[in-house]
Amino acid sequence: MTVAAIRSGTNAEEQNRAEILKAAAIAFMRKGYSAASIDDVADLMNATKGRVYHYYRSKADLFFDVHFEAMRLDLDVVRPLAASGGDPLRRLHAMAVAHILIIMTQLPFQRVAVQGLEMHLAGQTTPEQRSLLARILELRDEYQALFAGPIEEALQAGLIPPQDTRMVVKAFFGALNWTTIWYRPGPEETPERQQAMAEEIATFAIRGLGGKTHG
Repeated sequence: MTVAAIRSGTNAEEQNRAEILKAAAIAFMRKGYSAASIDDVADLMNATKGRVYHYYRSKADLFFDVHFEAMRLDLDVVRPLAASGGDPLRRLHAMAVAHILIIMTQLPFQRVAVQGLEMHLAGQTTPEQRSLLARILELRDEYQALFAGPIEEALQAGLIPPQDTRMVVKAFFGALNWTTIWYRPGPEETPERQQAMAEEIATFAIRGLGGKTHG
């Protein structure tokens, strides 16, 4: 059963799903898709694998929903910022900071999402799963387009030098998403420290476009 199918369920079902997805994200982050198992997910929950199978028929279905949840977390935060208007580089900076903070606070989901789906599941999916894969890729394209918008606006306004928006938005994401590789929350990590790091990374990425940021 997928996220879309169970979100109309009870609060208890929603809580169970959330616990399963969190455990699955951790398992996939630690072991990768191929090595992780439903048993690993259940072990992280101190539960039987029957509890997982009650909601998910296969590991692939669970993997898809981890990706859907990662995309939901990103889109829920960034969409309002993208629609806020104003100076495009200020907007882009705010969007980048929000994206990095989601990485830092939801690291297992975001690292699994950055791992990608195609290499793991190409040729190994059912027609229904291929449809889900197509939907996830649509969401990724939508999310990338949110960032491409202010980059293109900045380009048209002469705030950054001429460049191919379709190409540089991918490099921009590369700078942001590298956080999934190196970031490890320390025992004394604070929201203020995370905010400061996110601001610095976002500023670095915008400078890579040739733009200037202002407070």
